Amino acid sequence: MANEQDEIHAETDAARAGSTPHIVRWILILSLFAAIVLLSLIWITGAATRGPGPQNVEYSEAAQGSSTESIVSDNADKLQAPKAGDVGSAPLPTVENQAEPAPSPTANTGN
Repeated sequence: MANEQDEIHAETDAARAGSTPHIVRWILILSLFAAIVLLSLIWITGAATRGPGPQNVEYSEAAQGSSTESIVSDNADKLQAPKAGDVGSAPLPTVENQAEPAPSPTANTGN
């Protein structure tokens, strides 16, 4: 059991051997303010220096001249979708591992 008479009670400044000026609080506040001002300036100057041009581009204008032949097949409308609950009669295909089996940990390595 600890003896309560041996406890040391000291003021915060004396225990820390100095004072606490709360400088971290001011650094955080000033850094936050500086970040807001800097990002606002970047945003405002970027918007002010934007040249004339179309503001919105429609998809049809952007895709004009491109081909979708490699994406859509001619027979895409003839494909049959599976019915709900249809799992099919064929099992899923499996692929056997063609690698050599790993040596067993108890095998003698010939040392």
